[in-house]
Amino acid sequence: MDAVSSYLQRLRIGKEQPSLNYLQRLIQHHLSFIPYETFSKFHYYNQNHRDIPSFSVYVKNLEDRGWGGTCYSLNVNFARLLQRLGFTCSFVRVLPGHAAIMVIMEGRRFYVDVGYGSPIIRPIELESRHRHVLHGFGEEIIFTNRNEKNFLLERRANGKTFVTKQIHWLPLTEEELKEDICASYQDADHNITMRRISAVRFNGNDCYFLRNHTLKVINYRHIKARHFQEKEQWKKAVAESFQVDEQALEESILFLEKRGVRLFAK
Repeated sequence: MDAVSSYLQRLRIGKEQPSLNYLQRLIQHHLSFIPYETFSKFHYYNQNHRDIPSFSVYVKNLEDRGWGGTCYSLNVNFARLLQRLGFTCSFVRVLPGHAAIMVIMEGRRFYVDVGYGSPIIRPIELESRHRHVLHGFGEEIIFTNRNEKNFLLERRANGKTFVTKQIHWLPLTEEELKEDICASYQDADHNITMRRISAVRFNGNDCYFLRNHTLKVINYRHIKARHFQEKEQWKKAVAESFQVDEQALEESILFLEKRGVRLFAK
C-alpha cells in the first residue's frame, strides 16, 4: 500500500476528487484519528532530526506508533497529503511559533489547521467576513480581520483569552518555513514545547487533553480530570486515550527527566 492510501486508511476516509466538502471531512477525521502530541518530537530530537519527518516516515509512524506530531509536523504532512490528492496548498506563518495551511479552491482562499490541538473543524474563508467565531469543547476560537495580510487568532474560555496569535496571510513554501521548524526544536527552557508532555485528540463528543501527568476528558457537559501519581497507570491511560505506543511515553519521561522536569517520583 502506498503512503497516500495508508494515510487515508488511518483517517478512515476514501480518496475523492478535491472539493470543499471533502476537505472539511478530511479535517474532521484528522482531528479524530491523529493526535497532536509531543512524544514524537522528543523522539525525532533524540535521533538528531531538526526537521519535519518525510511523508513516508510520518505515515509509517502513524501506522506503527500512532503518532501525529506538533503543529509543523501535522500541518506540513497534511498539506503534503492534500497536494497528492489534487488540492492547491501553501503555508502561512502564525506567530508566535505556529504555521497553518492556505488551501485555494475556485479562487477562494481557506485557512486550514489540524496542528493547533484545538477544534478548528472546518476550513475558514478568512477574507469572506470581518470576524469568524468557532465554538467547541468549552472554548471560542475567534478570527478577526486586521488588514488584508493580517488576522488575529484568539482562543477564549470562560470569557477570557488564553492564547493570541497573528496570522500572516501570505503564501509560503515549505522551504520558507525551514528556520521556523528548526527553532521549534530548540532545547531550551524558554521553548515550553520541549519541556512538557502535551497531547490532544478529539473523539466524537470528547476531547482528550494531556498536560504532563494530568489527563482531562472534556465534553459539552463537564470536564473530568485525572492526576496520576503512578507512572505505569499513567502510561496505560495515555496509550489508550491517544492510541499511541507506551515506549514513546517512556522515552518522553526520560527526555524530560534529563532536563530537570520530573513527572513521577519513581
